[in-house]
Amino acid sequence: MVKIQVNHRTDEELEVILHHGANWNVNGQHGQVLGVAQSLRQAIDNAQDYALTGSVVVAVCRLPRDNIIVLPPQIDRLCKIIAGRETLTIMETEGLGDAQPGRRTSG
Repeated sequence: MVKIQVNHRTDEELEVILHHGANWNVNGQHGQVLGVAQSLRQAIDNAQDYALTGSVVVAVCRLPRDNIIVLPPQIDRLCKIIAGRETLTIMETEGLGDAQPGRRTSG
């Protein structure tokens, strides 16, 4: 039997590599690979999509380089981090859209 060293990372460490190119598997039950993604962000999005269709997502894994395993509770936390980032970006963009060049604001 071959034992694989698993490397868990903190949410902050994973947040840094969300968009880095790498091969990530979205794994289901009994070792089934539900899909493959080119970044952790894509793998998280895919994991959410699979879960919505009723598939059980057991983990998101980056193999073989460093054996990073992301389990469902951490996937959920990363989803919230991503949603928070996107909300801030949208709010910042909308705030800029309110200012029109050459138009004076009261005050």
